[in-house]
Amino acid sequence: MREVRLKEPVELNLPAEQSMMLVLRLTTAGVVTRAGLTVDRMDDVKMAVEEACNCLIGGGDIHRLCLRFEEEQDFLRIRICGDGECTGAANPDEMGVVRCILESLVDGVDMCMRGDAIGAVELRIALSM
Repeated sequence: MREVRLKEPVELNLPAEQSMMLVLRLTTAGVVTRAGLTVDRMDDVKMAVEEACNCLIGGGDIHRLCLRFEEEQDFLRIRICGDGECTGAANPDEMGVVRCILESLVDGVDMCMRGDAIGAVELRIALSM
């Protein structure tokens, strides 16, 4: 049984640039560790968060990424969204591949659309493992 809980949501707002992925991965690792997940689960979550961010960055004129990590009951919820216009049309095959990758890494995935492109991704990770 885990003893540590996130008392408040953790929010991260950073430039939507590949060079910022290290900051993103380190923040994700810190939050996941604080939520009491194992190192193996931490690696999966870091990979899922980075994949979701890359999906948003590649989907339009995104300048900043906003992430919110929050515990809800027995889940860690991570919402990732961009601030700009999602101008790139989401190819259904590509979206299917991204969803499949994300679902293999975390326990739940929601993709919010803005027009024809992905505008936000929400990941859910079970904490009771």
